[in-house]
Amino acid sequence: MKEDPANLNCPRCNAPLTSGLVDGLCARCLGALNFDAFTTVDGAGALPASPPPTTEELAPFFPQFEIQSLLGRGGMGVVYKARQKSLDRWVALKLLAPERAADPAFALRFASEARTLAALGHPHIVGVHDFGEAGGYFYLLMEYVDGENLRQLLNTKRLTQTEALAIVLPVCGALQCAHERGIVHRDIKPENLLIDRSGTVKIADFGIARMMAEPTDAMGAPLTETRPAVSTLATGTPDYAAPEQLACADTDHRADIYSLGVVLYEMLTGERPGIGITLSRHADLDGRLDAIMVQALAKDPGQRFDTVEEFRSRIEQVHEALVRPRRNYRRAILRVAAVAVVIAIVLMITLLTAPWLFPSREDAVEGSFNLTRMISKAASILPSRPDDGTALPTEPADARQQLEENQTALMEARRQVSLRTPNEGSPPADLAAEIARLEARDRELREQIRSSGSLPIKQP
Repeated sequence: MKEDPANLNCPRCNAPLTSGLVDGLCARCLGALNFDAFTTVDGAGALPASPPPTTEELAPFFPQFEIQSLLGRGGMGVVYKARQKSLDRWVALKLLAPERAADPAFALRFASEARTLAALGHPHIVGVHDFGEAGGYFYLLMEYVDGENLRQLLNTKRLTQTEALAIVLPVCGALQCAHERGIVHRDIKPENLLIDRSGTVKIADFGIARMMAEPTDAMGAPLTETRPAVSTLATGTPDYAAPEQLACADTDHRADIYSLGVVLYEMLTGERPGIGITLSRHADLDGRLDAIMVQALAKDPGQRFDTVEEFRSRIEQVHEALVRPRRNYRRAILRVAAVAVVIAIVLMITLLTAPWLFPSREDAVEGSFNLTRMISKAASILPSRPDDGTALPTEPADARQQLEENQTALMEARRQVSLRTPNEGSPPADLAAEIARLEARDRELREQIRSSGSLPIKQP
């Protein structure tokens, strides 16, 4: 005989069930499910779980680790921060539901999936170091991400659209890598997106839903196709799960696209998508995101993006359009700063060399207000060479002209020596070398003129 709902209590809050109950829950608790972060497996609701084991209770089963603290819990297990003694490194120890320990098929499937996850190396996926069973607990030893999850970040600040898109882009790359290997996450949500202290985004709990829920044969092999991975179970978190997941229909990699679309929508607007809600009512958001969101959040999987890579490409186009003006502005600022630095250096050099650059006080005062004249005089400290010295002129007229130019340069160089060494000290090495070169050139040109042409070409 069917029980009268009026005589039942809600299993979640123990309130009397009178009418309008859905899935055995009262209206208030059913609405509260929209805010739960726990993953649903096999259609189970997010009901209160038993307290997780303490670090002291776990210590005898995991002597190779120094278990420090509880990091978090979800619908499929709990995660602890631990130090791996042998390698002296921090790791994340995830314990899966202990009631699965008695299921031999699950043990086989767990080992198979854990090996697959361990081989799924990607910079934006939390790495799996090891796996096993101890004390009735199946565990995964994972990379420890020192930071926070996206949910914690969203609770502290409102992300700009540029920041939101920058978070989604690497997630798309990681999902595409997994999908190409037949692995679907099926529980993308802010709690499973970790951000370390350097800003790197990593996806956690890859493949756990399939590991926990997918039916297997007698040998523990999945009964469903794995390329692309498919499930007929309602796995995921209600607010982020694709419609086909909640309806227990066939599910493939496009369910991850839907879930990631929900996450992006929440980052952009601060709310989750509802019926008829579009980004266009948020005036501060780029209008091109509307079409992307509509396609990613389509109820029919066939109307969504075919691959995460296609989704990523569309997001990247908008992101690039948003950051390009800021990038060009920064480049313009750098160019202006570089010009300012050059001018400052020239002015500094000019002011420091003013006592010998300008022979008289009047010239120095006048020159301080004429940057062009300053630079010109600074450039004439070492006079330009009248000739590169590779060959002597063959015509006497050319030799006489070069001799006059050489004499002028030699006189200027000697004047510079008198200015820079007023106490008759040793001249600077650069000027001494220049004077020696000009004097040698002077002797060669005089000898050329005396010989009246038809002389051999000499190398200086």
